[in-house]
Amino acid sequence: MKIKLQIFLSVALLLSFSTLHAQQLNLFLNQEYSSYYDHALNNPNVPIHTGIKPMVESQIDTYMSSDSIRGYDNSGKKRNWFYRKFYRDNLFIIHDTVKKFWATIDPLFNFQAGYDKGDSLRKVYENTRGFIIQGGIGKKFSFASSFFEDQATFPYYVDNFVQTYSVIPGQGRVKQLTSTTGNSFYSNGYDFSVAESYLSFSPSSHFNFQLGQGKNFIGDGYRSLLLSDNSFNYPFFKATTTFGRFQYTNLYSILINTNPSLLSIASEGLFQQKAANFQYLSWTATNRLELGLFQGLIWQAANGNNKQCYNFNYFDPIIGINAARYGLADDNHNVLLGSTAKYKITSNILVYGQVVADDIGPAESIKNKTGYQLGLKYYFPKVEVMLEYNRVRPYTYTNDNIAENYNHYNQALADPLGANFKELIAQANFRFAKHFAVHLQVNYALIGEDENNNNGSNIFLSDTSGTKNITTVKIGQGAKGHLNYMDGHISYLMNPRTNMNIVLGVTYREFQEYPTYSIGPINDPVTMLFYIGFRTSITNSYFDF
Repeated sequence: MKIKLQIFLSVALLLSFSTLHAQQLNLFLNQEYSSYYDHALNNPNVPIHTGIKPMVESQIDTYMSSDSIRGYDNSGKKRNWFYRKFYRDNLFIIHDTVKKFWATIDPLFNFQAGYDKGDSLRKVYENTRGFIIQGGIGKKFSFASSFFEDQATFPYYVDNFVQTYSVIPGQGRVKQLTSTTGNSFYSNGYDFSVAESYLSFSPSSHFNFQLGQGKNFIGDGYRSLLLSDNSFNYPFFKATTTFGRFQYTNLYSILINTNPSLLSIASEGLFQQKAANFQYLSWTATNRLELGLFQGLIWQAANGNNKQCYNFNYFDPIIGINAARYGLADDNHNVLLGSTAKYKITSNILVYGQVVADDIGPAESIKNKTGYQLGLKYYFPKVEVMLEYNRVRPYTYTNDNIAENYNHYNQALADPLGANFKELIAQANFRFAKHFAVHLQVNYALIGEDENNNNGSNIFLSDTSGTKNITTVKIGQGAKGHLNYMDGHISYLMNPRTNMNIVLGVTYREFQEYPTYSIGPINDPVTMLFYIGFRTSITNSYFDF
C-alpha cells in the first residue's frame, strides 16, 4: 500500500507547472472556451486561417502563446498541489522530455441538475463521467483520446427529439432505462456513451495529417451552413496543406444513415453506411480579409444489402471536380458548393458570412436550394458580442435518394434547424474578476414545418416525396413555427486545461406552430429550466432548436 501511494504521488508531483508544448494537438471546439482567444486570433496583424476547426495549436503558437491567451496562471508563484491541480495544471503529467514523449490525463465530467418550472417542475439532470488523454512523441506527432459515459434526463422538447430520432442531440444511439420500481428517472432517463480520438502528424510546417473519430466545423460563426459539429462523431481522415496565404483541407469521412422507421430505442435497426468528402480552400488575401471555397459530396457507400460499394472517383482531392462531374442536381450524388468570407474592419470589429448551394434554379422553384449567413462580432475589453442571421430555403441538403441526404445519425450536418427557416442569434460573453463569466444568448427563428405535404424543413425526407404539385417554394411555407429561445448563465472558471467550471443558469424556450387550416396555434410546453452544474466543457451541445 505504501509503495502504491509513493508511485501515485511521484506521478502527480512529477512536475511543478510547466507548459507542455502541444505542437499538433487540436484546440477544443467548445465555443465558450474558444471565446477566450477568439479576439486574439482575429487581430488584423495575425494572418491565421480560422475558417476550419478544430485548429491545431501549432498554428497559434507561430504568432502567440496559446497558453497565455487562454488565461493560464503563468505567474511563476509557488502554489500548493491542490491549487495547481484545480486551477492551472493537468491532473497527471507524465513525460521523459518534451522532445521525446509526454502525456496528460484529466477527468471529464458534467454533474448538472435542475428543474423545468414550465413543465410541472420536471426534474432534469446529467451524470457524466469520463477522461481525456493527450500526448505527443517528439515535435511532429500528437494524440488525444477521450471517453465519457452518461445518464441524463431532458426537458420535454429534447425528450421528444430523442423519441423521434432515437439519438441524443450531438450524440449517438441511446438506451432508454426501464424499471418497475417506480423510480422517476427510469420514466424519461437515457443512458449513452461517447468516444473520440485522433492521431495528428505534421512532417513539416506545411502539412498536417489527422486520422480519428470526432467532429469538424467550417466557418467563423456560431452556426455553419456548410459543415458543423451539430451531429455525432464520425471516423475521418483529414489532410491540411498550408503554403503562404493558402490553406487547403481534404476531409474524408464515413457517415451513418439510419431510417427512423427502421430504428427504435427498444431494438437495433439497420445501420447503413454512407461516405462523404469535403474540400475547403482558404485564402488570407490580406491580414484583414479571408475567403474560402467549399465542396461537399455525400454518396451511398452501401447497397440495399449493406454491401460496401466504394467508387475511387469519389475520393478525388481536387475541389470542384465532383461538382463538375455530377452537377448539383444529380439524383445519385448529393453535391454541395459553398463559400465563406471574413473581414476584420478594425481590431475590434469583424464581419463574416457563408453561402451554400445544394442546387440552383429559378428564384422560387423547388430547385433553388440555397442559403446564406451574415454575422458580426464586436470585441470590447473583456466583452464579446455576436449577432448572426441564417437563412436556408426549403429542401436544401436533401436528395431524391434519402440515403444521400446531408445528415449523420439522424442529425443535420449543418444547422440543427434543418432547412426552410430564418434564424437570428444574439450572444454576449462578459468576463470579469479573472475567473467569472456571464453568457447571454437569444434566438428567434421562423420555421416552415411540414403540414399535409413535405414542405422542405425535414432534411431526412426525399426532395421528391410529396412535392409533385408544388410549383412555388418560399421560406416559411407550411405550418409556420415560431421559436423563441433564451439562455443566461454565470460561470466560475477553475482550470482552463479542460475548461472546468461551475455554472448557474436559466433557459427559456417557447415554440408555437400555426397550421394553415387551424384556428389556433399548436404549442409545445414552455420550457423554463433552472440549472446548476460542475462540469468540464470541451465540446458543444446544441439544444437551441
